[in-house]
This record gives sequence, structure tokens and C-alpha cells, in this order.
Amino acid sequence: MKIDANRIRTLREARGWSQEHLAVVAGLSARTVQRLEAEGKASHESRMAVAAALGVEPMQLAGAEAAPPTPASSIGAADRIKITLWIVSIVLAVIMFQLVAGYVLGRNAALRDNRINEACKANPAECSR
Repeated sequence: MKIDANRIRTLREARGWSQEHLAVVAGLSARTVQRLEAEGKASHESRMAVAAALGVEPMQLAGAEAAPPTPASSIGAADRIKITLWIVSIVLAVIMFQLVAGYVLGRNAALRDNRINEACKANPAECSR
């Protein structure tokens, strides 16, 4: 599998790593890392190990001819607006539900307290308060 040897070298050097250090972190032999940077060929497993060690996606290490073109964004502006409106609608619905539920619960508690207060006024000896 063709990989971008310069990209690996650049990422490795940006971290201040030697080829031997990258090999240890990736779990590969030093010779394998040397071959990756010299020839630009790697097995799937080696590419995955180096990508994980460098903290990048494996496709970022693919050679120029192997990398598929990536669109700037898979979600258009209109779709982003629709998604945002849906999220805002859901959040508002949850807030309204909580307000209504809180009002109903509060009203029920007030009615219960009023009944208790009326019962206490009628027969103070039986009140627990």
C-alpha cells in the first residue's frame, strides 16, 4: 500500500522523534520505519500502527495517488441550518415541558398544602405540624 513517506517524516520530526522512537511507539521494527520513509510502501497493519502512534487518521498517511478526494464538507449550509433549527426546537420543547410540568407539580403541591392547612384549621389536635 502506497503511503506518503514525507508526511510520516514531517509528523515524526515535528514531535522530535527519531525513527527508532517511532518504531517503539508504533510497535514496529526500526527497519520497518526506515523502509516506510524511504520507499513509501507499507502493509495495512504498519500504516495503522504508525497512524495511531502519530495520532492521525490512517487516510492522512496515504500517498497522493491513493488518497481519495475529500469534499470540503459533506453537510451543506442549508442542511446545517435545518439541523440547528431542529436542535433549537427540541431544546425549547424540553424547556417548555419542564416549565409546564414544574407548574403542574407546584400547583398540585400548593393545593395539597391548602387542603392540609384547611384540615389543620378544622381540627388542630390532629395536625402533625
